Order: sequence, then C-alpha cells, then structure tokens
Amino acid sequence: MLTSKIRLPPNWTDTPEDILSSSLHLLYPDDLSNQHGEPGSQVIYTSSQFGDIELRLADPQGEEQRLLFSHYLWNAGVLLAELLGNDRVDEVGENAGGGPLGKKWSVKGERVLELGAGTGLGGIISVFAGAERVVITDYPAPEILSNISTNISKNIPSVLKPHVSVQGHEWGTLSDTLSTTHKGAFTRILAADCLWMPWQHRKLVLSMLHFLSMDENARVYVVAGFHTGRANVAAFFDVVLDEGLEVELVQERDAEGGEREWMREMEGEGITERKRWLVVAALRRKRQ
Repeated sequence: MLTSKIRLPPNWTDTPEDILSSSLHLLYPDDLSNQHGEPGSQVIYTSSQFGDIELRLADPQGEEQRLLFSHYLWNAGVLLAELLGNDRVDEVGENAGGGPLGKKWSVKGERVLELGAGTGLGGIISVFAGAERVVITDYPAPEILSNISTNISKNIPSVLKPHVSVQGHEWGTLSDTLSTTHKGAFTRILAADCLWMPWQHRKLVLSMLHFLSMDENARVYVVAGFHTGRANVAAFFDVVLDEGLEVELVQERDAEGGEREWMREMEGEGITERKRWLVVAALRRKRQ
C-alpha cells in the first residue's frame, strides 16, 4: 500500500487537523488519501531499498505558488519513487501502450531531470539508485527551490552530493540558463503529478522534448493521479502525440499494486474510486 510508505517524524507535533487527516482511513476505509503533509511540515518516506527519507514540505508565500500545490507529497511521487528504487524487472503486462516495458525503470548511469519536483523525492531516489547526474527542478520560486535543497542536504550523503543540483525552470520557457546549457542533455526525465493543469500540457511537453536526449534509449517517465479527472490526463497524451513524443507504455496502478489497462473514460467512476488509481507511462521521441 503506497500510503503505508508515508509517516510523520516522531518529533513532529500533531495538530488536530493532522490527527484527523491521518485517521480518515480508519473512519472511511474506502477513501484513500492521495496527498500527504501540510505546508511547512515534514513527512518520512520509507524506501524498501534505501531506508527512511525525511522530506520537508515547502511553505509557499504567494497565492500563485500555492496554486501549484508543491507543498504536498502526492501518491504519484511515492509510486515514482517505488518504481525507480525497485531492483526487480518491472513487467507490467499487456496495455494500451503496446506491450510490456520489459525492463527496469532504471536510472543507473543515466542523466536525470525531474520536472515539477515538489519535494524532490524522485530526484533524491535517482541519486541513490546510481544516476550519473541529477538535476531537480520546479517553478523558480525561492521558497520552493530552497526547500528542495534542504531535502537534498538532509538525505544525500556528502560523497553523492556532487551528482545532484537544483534549478528553477518554468515549463515551456526555453531561454533560461538551464535550457540554454542543457538542450538534449538528459536520458531520463521524470514527471510526477504534473498533468492536472491542462493549460500547461503543451509547455510541459515542450520542456520534455527540449531536454530529452536524442539517444534512442532516452525516456520520459510519467506518473499522475486522476484527482482532477481523467479528461485532463487524456488531454496530456493527445498533446504528447501532437508535439513529437510517443507513448511506449501506459497503464494504471492502484495504491495496493493492482494493475489494469489505461482508460480515457470510465463510466460511473466516483471520486473515491478515482483517488485510488494512478496512470503510469513511459514516453520516447516519436520514431520515424
């Protein structure tokens, strides 16, 4: 269960809201929490491979920054961390993306870029998993970037810190320092829960294409929840195809590890059911 991977640190003082939030699964066992923590709080993610990773959540000060919702850890980020940190071959079965991935979601020896990183968990796991170089990015707001830097300092040992850096990047803005110096530089791009804003899809895909290496083995790994509706997720995949990427794999996974075919629409699906499922996709440059 994904939610069992998250807990509050032992020295954290629970507010009444924290206690209620952490108890909802007991009061309403079918209503899964798909977000964790509060602005400025801390959570611990337990990796089966790398142990406990303590994450501070950002406390954005402006309304624009708060609307990005980077101050929570979302289940999509937890699942991405699980996939990146898993040693086994990730056989995902037949799906709408054209068959099994047939290999690890491996970042070992790869050059990794995380977009819309939030806490930076995906990038941190990538460092532990042996990535050659990791750049963790999010919206260029000082409080968001400094929070990611804090999480790196807290969790990454000194010997590995030269492999990771933090940069601000606004999707679709390809004239910033990162964009002008790293075009086509990354063999793995990560995006967890970045699909809920359909007006940002094209900008997100433009950044993916700009930074993705021309190497035929380069991939974009995407994990996202359906909490703003399936239509928003489906719209992203339409933009992907229009802009020059293609879907190598896409399927759905629930919080307990269940798998099913990706469906653009699901008649009768309620909010409670929808919160349990995530879309998992691997993208690549469109083949000629």
